Amino acid sequence: KGSYLATLVPARGVILWSGATYEKVGRFVAPDVRTVLFSPQENYMITNNMRFDDDTAIKVYHVQTGKLLRAFPLYPDNFPREDNIPPPPFQWSHDDNYLARMGKDLISIYSTPSMRLLDKKSLLAEGIHEFQWSPKANIIACWSPEQNNSPAHVDLIELPTRKKLRQKNLFNVNKCSMVWHEDGDYLAVKVTRHTKSKKTLYNNIELFRLNESGIPVEMLDIKDAVMALVWEPRGSRFAMIHAENPSSTKVDVSFYDMMKKVPESTIAMNKKGGSKKNQQKQMISVAELNKIETLEGKQCNVLFWSPAGSTILMASLGDSASGTLEFFDVDNKNLVVKEHYRANQVLWDPAGRTVATCVSQPVEGGHFKFAMDNGYILWSFQGKQLYQQSFETFYQFLWRPRESLLSKSEIEKVKKNLKKYEKQFEKADKERQRALYLEETKGKREERRRYRDMLVRLRELRREQKPRHIELLD
Repeated sequence: KGSYLATLVPARGVILWSGATYEKVGRFVAPDVRTVLFSPQENYMITNNMRFDDDTAIKVYHVQTGKLLRAFPLYPDNFPREDNIPPPPFQWSHDDNYLARMGKDLISIYSTPSMRLLDKKSLLAEGIHEFQWSPKANIIACWSPEQNNSPAHVDLIELPTRKKLRQKNLFNVNKCSMVWHEDGDYLAVKVTRHTKSKKTLYNNIELFRLNESGIPVEMLDIKDAVMALVWEPRGSRFAMIHAENPSSTKVDVSFYDMMKKVPESTIAMNKKGGSKKNQQKQMISVAELNKIETLEGKQCNVLFWSPAGSTILMASLGDSASGTLEFFDVDNKNLVVKEHYRANQVLWDPAGRTVATCVSQPVEGGHFKFAMDNGYILWSFQGKQLYQQSFETFYQFLWRPRESLLSKSEIEKVKKNLKKYEKQFEKADKERQRALYLEETKGKREERRRYRDMLVRLRELRREQKPRHIELLD
């Protein structure tokens, strides 16, 4: 929501700032703190010092009171501690009611504010590899690999009832990754499968429709390797990067829509209420996956949709990447190509009108070989450069989050009545332009008035002097 700004001082802990003038509103004791995570509704805050030897490495605070609710070790009990396996992160539910973390064959779910296990027991999930909360509902999506002659499976579980809403069995699975839609309407599961010989890998995408009865699942077969998949905010489309070879420098970007527009026959009514024999076709949306288009031969490795939708930024980020930035309007098919050499971050502002590309160095310190390129560039959503700033040392760039003021239904209502609002805005624009014009021409109008007053005075003087002139002529 953007109500608080946290600054981390490892020797002291976390300091919170808030208000119009960013005044200090709280301090939280957390020695050697490395990361901070706010809950979605900003009621709670998690600090983490990433220390293996600290049984209180992770602390959960209540933001308003500053009270420490509970502390946890970096790894849960019986979880493998290996250098290449990071500690499982805590994840908040969308409404702050639950905090969950994956363990060995289970998910520990804690209720707030008591921070006690939900129903005094963890959620059993044998062999679990990953789980994610729905962004808009208390639903957990998790997947487990094949084991004991049982297939791999993706489960959707509702809380607090623990009811299994849907299970999808998957065969010959090597790996899965899950991507939720921002509104929780859809879930995409990228499945990497292997042939029976286990020598060849291929991909397919399992697409869950959570708003429909029974949560139907559609499968999208992809012969290429899929490197990235992202959903369009406030829409039903998604985009993905794919190529025959995962290490290829030239890739394809494909766009799909979960909703398909089809014609619906409707009988047109005349003004008198009678019906015409001819039929007019209108377009309606039905739940059917369809491909929009594929852009071939692109130099990108990550995709970033604008929060407002429609525009997507296809970027080539990283030390060895080209820094190419391609702004593509999916609706109007407009493409603008720019470049930010050595860029390693892309950040859209919450309104989707401006995007920042950055070259930043690790905050931990040490030598950064690209320090000469440090800084950021601001672009419009149409790809026009707005501002550029360079720094000798540059660690972090963040936009302040903003909460959406309108619900989904209210946004649809605005779109439906857009012409009415356009007339209001056009009238306001004309009034503003008129006021600006009057202000700009104020000096000219004053000069014109003085000139006209002078002409009036001279004419009056001439009229008064005319008889005298005639008398002198006689």
